Amino acid sequence: MFIERNVFYLKFGTSRQANLIWKDFLENAKQKDDKIRARLSTDLTGRGYTLVLELYYDSFAEIEPASCRMTKLENWKSFYSQFIPLCESSERVLYKVQVEC
Repeated sequence: MFIERNVFYLKFGTSRQANLIWKDFLENAKQKDDKIRARLSTDLTGRGYTLVLELYYDSFAEIEPASCRMTKLENWKSFYSQFIPLCESSERVLYKVQVEC
């Protein structure tokens, strides 16, 4: 299994809006494609206004943006164009799961 971890550092005062649009998008995405596996988290301590999106994949090939199930959804572009102005910066890290309990 592979995990794509996207950390979004949000602009001051945009956390509530960013969380709402991600929750709405992910709920709709799951209804349209039940193979999309994701987890959305927010900060409790540390740098404020941080949103973390983790996506889970069975193969490394699925991580490619051209193969990503989520970005192929019809409402992806409109959703992402609403989200981008709320971000200061972001980072993406890929992990390979070695052991799962």
